[in-house]
Amino acid sequence: MRKSFAIGIAAVALAGSALAAPNAGASAPSASVAAAPADCPKGYFCGYKKANFKDLAFRFKDCYIQEIPDGLNSGGSWYNNQTPGTSAWLLGKHKELVYPTPGAPSKDASGNWAPIWYVDAC
Repeated sequence: MRKSFAIGIAAVALAGSALAAPNAGASAPSASVAAAPADCPKGYFCGYKKANFKDLAFRFKDCYIQEIPDGLNSGGSWYNNQTPGTSAWLLGKHKELVYPTPGAPSKDASGNWAPIWYVDAC
């Protein structure tokens, strides 16, 4: 079970923006993307502990709600390398929709995992 960390009112304010919301000066999620990172094969939604697709935390491809690993409580990144047009859903603590990604291929090189507890890859 993912550990709960105090994320305060800031996390509540982030609801609806989730990992995809750019930080000040950061780039927004992109549906126009370069090649996928080498550790994110075709058909997968990949989550990274660090910005710019560094330090792979998980790869999901199955179509059901999966809990993300412990330790993803702040910045990070994701790459959606699923079947073209497939959107992943990033879900909160109570499995509420926080952010639907743009259809694959899409990415966010700089974001925030704090409000995300689960992912439904497709």
